[in-house]
Amino acid sequence: ERISMGKGFTSGSRRSISRSTSDIGTPECVVFQTSGDDLWVPKEVTLNTKDGLSFSFPNSRGFGLSNKEKMTSGWAAAIGFCTPITESTAGKPRKCTIKTRTSRTKHAETDNCLLVPRIYGEHGVVLGESMDRMNHDDFKPGALDTFTYQNMQNVGRVKCLSFNVLRGDDAWLFSYASVECDGESVKTFRNSQNQWLSYDVSEGVRFIKMC
Repeated sequence: ERISMGKGFTSGSRRSISRSTSDIGTPECVVFQTSGDDLWVPKEVTLNTKDGLSFSFPNSRGFGLSNKEKMTSGWAAAIGFCTPITESTAGKPRKCTIKTRTSRTKHAETDNCLLVPRIYGEHGVVLGESMDRMNHDDFKPGALDTFTYQNMQNVGRVKCLSFNVLRGDDAWLFSYASVECDGESVKTFRNSQNQWLSYDVSEGVRFIKMC
């Protein structure tokens, strides 16, 4: 469910937004995106339902939201937070690497498709920063692109991987993607249905999950 947050967030302030939506089930993560070039660093996001349920998503890694070219790690045009892993199941933060192989099919490449990855494990789910490397032309035909995420929350053994398109006017087709986290073997997910990804739903889907 997409909700506009408006403009202007002063330091230490709180903002509440109410909206009626369809039933989205139990929320796993929240994602923010921006077209502005100013930096915003949220401390925590809380979702409250009319049934009295409350879900908190802390910005434990200090992500900053900005569309300006990244000056430091942790800035991105799209950021997200997931339900915290309980202390009893959480391990030490670890480095995870996601690799994607763009198809050689005609027009499979893209230079305007903002993607956010989500890694699902036996103990929960964690979001990565948007898949857009500074000063690098990603997703060329047949290219193997590598995205490395440091100090990711440990969700245990990797089970699934998803990509969410947040904006862009170009479609992308990939052959496969893989995830490798510290202490684990590589987990590969193939796009067996040759599903195109695009923000324009006439060209493809905005979300794909592979297990």
